[in-house]
Amino acid sequence: MRALRPEAIWRSNARAVPRSRCDQRGAQAVEFALLLPFFLAVLLLVIDAGFMVYDKALITNASREGARAAMLFSSGTWAQTQGSAKAVVCAALGNTLINTGTGTRNAGCTGTADPVITVSNANNNDPPLFGDAIKVTVAYTYQGLLRSLIAPASGAAGSATPIASGWAMTSSTVMIHE
Repeated sequence: MRALRPEAIWRSNARAVPRSRCDQRGAQAVEFALLLPFFLAVLLLVIDAGFMVYDKALITNASREGARAAMLFSSGTWAQTQGSAKAVVCAALGNTLINTGTGTRNAGCTGTADPVITVSNANNNDPPLFGDAIKVTVAYTYQGLLRSLIAPASGAAGSATPIASGWAMTSSTVMIHE
């Protein structure tokens, strides 16, 4: 029997490799292309959730500031107290709410994308008396990244799904008048 040289063994092993291993070129690129949309969707969900939590914290803080203002500065009529509390809430929010949807925002919080601010007095006293509960409610509809990307593509603009209409967030604060 004739002895094989090392390079002859290597060549003989190279021929024994199945062709399917050679056909794997480009498989990683295909797998990446298939998984990229999923990873981008997860990334957008995380960013959108962060924006929602941020906006919720802003409206919660603004409702507290408005209730504190209504509780402390109610020397005039109830209408003046309501106006000053709404102004404090609007100033606390400023232009800090994140919204990628359509609509207008202005300094007086009267735009179509501005939050709705409600100031109420449980006993309807004008002006509020000592011990009256004053409630400030800030309602805001968050229209984030998912709504601006998915709703127009799906034609769901008229439906009442959360993605199409946005996510309603409400924060209420009750403080006792002193």
